Amino acid sequence: MRRMAWIVLAMTALAAPALGAQETARERAQRTLAPTVFADLSTLAASVATTGIPEEPLFAKALEGAAKRVPQDRLVPAVREYATRLGQAREALGPDANVPLLVAGADAIQRGVSTATLRGLPTDRPRSPMALLVLAELVESGVPVDRALAVVREAMAQRARDDRMLDVSARVRMLIRQGVAPRDAIERVRALMRDGARIGPALPPGSEPIRDRQRTRNR
Repeated sequence: MRRMAWIVLAMTALAAPALGAQETARERAQRTLAPTVFADLSTLAASVATTGIPEEPLFAKALEGAAKRVPQDRLVPAVREYATRLGQAREALGPDANVPLLVAGADAIQRGVSTATLRGLPTDRPRSPMALLVLAELVESGVPVDRALAVVREAMAQRARDDRMLDVSARVRMLIRQGVAPRDAIERVRALMRDGARIGPALPPGSEPIRDRQRTRNR
């Protein structure tokens, strides 16, 4: 599953209200993972809970690793690193950030978005996890951080829907594929936003980052 699709699915599952027959990530991990691995994860979850880090994303991350056939002896170290990023996202986004927002923030940090940039997002407007994912995709595609942040701030000010947020990063990636420099691509899309024109969709959500494809071609 592509990165964006996987993250959106994970956020949706974590945001869903508990249902009587719905299994939590912790319960699924207990059923799926080796007992020693589950015990170590439980200890880790308890140790970071005092800092405001929820446990469900930790178990969900372990399950994601298991689904990707990561050796179980590597799961706990990977989840420990993930817990660190969740803590950084918590510090940057504030104590009121919900679980999907923290998950998106941790992913953005992993993909090169600094905590200072996350702090630059406005707090007086609705902050959707999709805004953070689009910010991460723009930065990962080579868009200068200040311009990526400015566009996401404008989209938030317009109270853009999630699909319109995705259209922004999709159209920027399309323009970069056509040879447009990232800083020029983002300005073109920014102009479309200001004119109220339809931006996309131009590429399927979650397509691999442009720079990854370029590195593959250059090998």
